Amino acid sequence: MHYKEYVRTTGISVFFIFATFLLNPVLAPYVKSLGFDDFQIGLMFSVLPLITIIASPILGRLADNIGKLRVIIFGIILEITAIIFYLSASNWFFVVIARILDAVAMIAVTVIVIARIEDSLPDKNRGKYGGLSLSFGHIGKIVAPVLGGFLADTLFLKAPFLLAAIMLLILGFLLSARNTKVKKHLEKNDFNVLESLKLFLSEKKLRGMAILGFVMHASIPATSVFLPIFIIEKLGLSYTYVGIAIFFFGVTHLFQFYFGHLSDIFGRLKSNIFGTVFFGVFLFLLGYCNNYFLVLIVLFFMGVGGAIWNVSAWSLMSDVGEKLKKESQVVCSYVSFAKIGHFISFLISGLIVQVYGFKYLFFSSGLLIVVGSFFAIRFLKD
Repeated sequence: MHYKEYVRTTGISVFFIFATFLLNPVLAPYVKSLGFDDFQIGLMFSVLPLITIIASPILGRLADNIGKLRVIIFGIILEITAIIFYLSASNWFFVVIARILDAVAMIAVTVIVIARIEDSLPDKNRGKYGGLSLSFGHIGKIVAPVLGGFLADTLFLKAPFLLAAIMLLILGFLLSARNTKVKKHLEKNDFNVLESLKLFLSEKKLRGMAILGFVMHASIPATSVFLPIFIIEKLGLSYTYVGIAIFFFGVTHLFQFYFGHLSDIFGRLKSNIFGTVFFGVFLFLLGYCNNYFLVLIVLFFMGVGGAIWNVSAWSLMSDVGEKLKKESQVVCSYVSFAKIGHFISFLISGLIVQVYGFKYLFFSSGLLIVVGSFFAIRFLKD
């Protein structure tokens, strides 16, 4: 194991995740405060997964060819630019541009960082140490939303955006100071999206992961956009309570090192399916929660399922990617397939909430995950 590289890259992940997750409890309510309804918000937020579908395979090939660190620095610059557009938003155009930049930045940093970490780990304990890195990353995911909500309540709504931009500027300067030699120059074939996707689908297990990724990411609009709006509008609570809810949702991800260890012992198939089904069942139950305490309990158990699935999924794909010697392409192509579910869900989630209510969105998202999980088993089997 390349210890120094593992620690350094994990640090990049923790810092970036903390900065960007400061926005989680306030972003959707902030956009809604500009005068948009639920359906319009769903459409605007759907831009992120749509761009991700196209950009992910390209960024994966670029990372393998010109160096992962260069792609990561590029992503940080784009994320800072996205925050500027959010802060300047006066109409839908600014929000859409911000979502486009946000999409490319998230892939360029978070997914490439995972590929870089997994690349430094041996097969026999990839789940354990990959999970440890993901656990550290989730410290930011659960602490930052609480801080972001608190800043929005005590200072002003745009305060989390400003703090995130400052943190990303610092990270960008630190990484730019390092030597980032190019492995080779860009080639036309680096931008061939279809070739990367065909490589991914050529592997049976990866086809199963494409199904799981599709159904799990289809739940993102429910948990990241409409859950904060539900807590504020239906339960009548503040941004701080949204941050606390996100904390409960993510706190179990701190134990991904342990779930990853179990994945190494019991196998990727059992861990993946158990995690997704467990998550889906409790997302289904979220639609029946009528008070904040129940919401926190259900979110906690959803987090358990999500944590088990997350570390198991990355480990499985890294196992395959290492054999193909195209780890960045594999994980980025997976994200492309997963974001198809994310994109389609955003197109209809706002409409479901507007016509039927939050309950039916949570209900349908959970049911889709459970059904998709059982369908994926046949592909994941050896």
